[in-house]
Amino acid sequence: MTTTLPTAGRTEILPKHLILSERYQARKKPGQQPLAELAESIAAQGGLLQNLVVVKSKKRGQYEVVAGGRRWAAIQLLMTDGRWPEDRPVPVLIVPNTQGLEASLAENTLREDMHPADEFEAFAGLIDQGSTIEDVAARFGKQANYVRGRMKLAHVAPELLQAYRDDEMSLSVLMAFAITDDQDRQRELWARMDRWDRKNTQPSHIRQGLMDEAWTADRALAKYVGLDAYEAAGGRVTQDLFADGGDLRSIYLHDPDILKAVATDKMQTDLTRLGDGWAWIETALSFDEAGWAGYSSKYGRVYAEPRELTKGEAAQVKALTKRIDVLDHDMDVLAEADEDCGDAWDQMNEELETLKDQRAAITDAAKVWPDEAKKIAGVGVYIDHSGELNTTYGLIRPEDRRAVQAAAQTAAGEGGDAVALRTSLPAPTTRPAYSERLIRQLTANKVGAVAADLAGKPAIALAVLVAQLAQETLGPGWARGFGLGVSLRGEALDTHAPDYADSKAAKVMSDMRQHWLDILPTDQGQVTSDALAWALAQDQQTLVELLAFCIAGTVQGVQHQDTDQATPLDVLAATAGTDIVQWWEPTRPSFLQHVSKGMIAQVVTEGAGADAALPLAAMKKGAAVDAAALALAGKHWVPEPMRIKSPDPALEA
Repeated sequence: MTTTLPTAGRTEILPKHLILSERYQARKKPGQQPLAELAESIAAQGGLLQNLVVVKSKKRGQYEVVAGGRRWAAIQLLMTDGRWPEDRPVPVLIVPNTQGLEASLAENTLREDMHPADEFEAFAGLIDQGSTIEDVAARFGKQANYVRGRMKLAHVAPELLQAYRDDEMSLSVLMAFAITDDQDRQRELWARMDRWDRKNTQPSHIRQGLMDEAWTADRALAKYVGLDAYEAAGGRVTQDLFADGGDLRSIYLHDPDILKAVATDKMQTDLTRLGDGWAWIETALSFDEAGWAGYSSKYGRVYAEPRELTKGEAAQVKALTKRIDVLDHDMDVLAEADEDCGDAWDQMNEELETLKDQRAAITDAAKVWPDEAKKIAGVGVYIDHSGELNTTYGLIRPEDRRAVQAAAQTAAGEGGDAVALRTSLPAPTTRPAYSERLIRQLTANKVGAVAADLAGKPAIALAVLVAQLAQETLGPGWARGFGLGVSLRGEALDTHAPDYADSKAAKVMSDMRQHWLDILPTDQGQVTSDALAWALAQDQQTLVELLAFCIAGTVQGVQHQDTDQATPLDVLAATAGTDIVQWWEPTRPSFLQHVSKGMIAQVVTEGAGADAALPLAAMKKGAAVDAAALALAGKHWVPEPMRIKSPDPALEA
């Protein structure tokens, strides 16, 4: 009996009669949806919602799938695990072979993908019809959190969803609006944003704007208290559904007053471990609220006096110091070793920090707080930025100044075994002739008058500038200058490069320094305040030359990691036309002893040729360093970190 196969139209065909077409495939790159997710969706829907498109195959009794290849592959996956029986037919649409490629092309190019916003609302519709989030996730092969997030987006104000459809905002900004369910607040914030803000505002700014006065959980108080204690006290929390669960900035606390109250109670409990004996304890919830913190001019201090270490303590400090010195040396050796010793260096560094802390703890414990001081002075405690308690002992309040002075005099008069009080007290305050506000107002006008007058006298302005910079560069560190808000900031090159002092550049700068010291008015080798009168008497060329020397000492650009990008130092070097090879060459101390033997061979190959590098392989490192220095001499080679990179990459092409 001969079976008549269908030739056109919609029908159903058993899986064994279907194969994937190779002749009529417009899509050469696989689709993005994972095959397993597609299979789960087909299984959840009970079958295909859209027919496969097939043509009759050259092989008798077979049909080639020309459109819907991924759906066919998903069905095969379901057949493998028994969820699509082999005798269950597949719905198909048979088209003539002459239309096979056209059908495949139409399937893959003319079909318009669903907009993500439509997916949000479709999920929400299924939930409204009675499906659970887990049901929807299973039917479409998604994670429950994915569906939960899309549900959240579906409830953003309709105007904002339409703006997302119209490409007026990004998905990340839409997610930020979903931090709250209050659509009126969403609309209000959106209305306040101009077109540029709507496309470019950081999502974090959106979230903070919608959260009003809410604090994020990365606040110091929240770290100190802990979210559990805050919520147990009735504090409300909003978690950003789209953020990383470990990101404290994505957790919003709506009740700062509750957080402050819980922190205050916790501090009172924690203060019991500070010990007794002090006259008072003052607390603050932050650095800004701690009147004694930083460089406060309000509180004085009384200091503990170091006592002599016991034999046991001295022995511990000596042993710790010896081990610390050994670790410092060994870490330097590892840093310059040929092989990768990063893990070993990290372990040594961890041990080094632990030992330093142990040594500091011993010396800190070996201090004596005089009883007389503790009867007057107190302790200040505040919560620092990391959520830890910062404690300062020996604070002196303004009203206790006289009592401390009297106690100090008494201790000094007793002599003998009495412990002297070492204190620092701020200057007493007296009623000023003018208020602070008025002084600022008057002197601000004074500054403006002098500035306006100086702006019309360029020759004097240049002389004052050069004199002030010269005094800062060549004078005493305490020099006050001549009234300009200009100062120099350089880098201590010798702390980064031990070989710098012997370099050509250092010698040139030293000679220039001595030249100017010989010309300028000095006292014991330092420029004096007479520099201003001297500068006013000089010609412009002399002033400009001295200015160049002073400015040169401010050149900056020491890096801690190499980079392919041009830095401001490269821009300056390119502007000045600096040729590094005229100032530096690779020698043993400047470069070669600090790199591995393999790197030395690579450097010599690049700078002097492969023939010069060939003998290095058989040498020990010390000999290889000397041979490399000889091979590179005069070759004008410099390592990558020293090369001047063009600010315009096109110039380097």
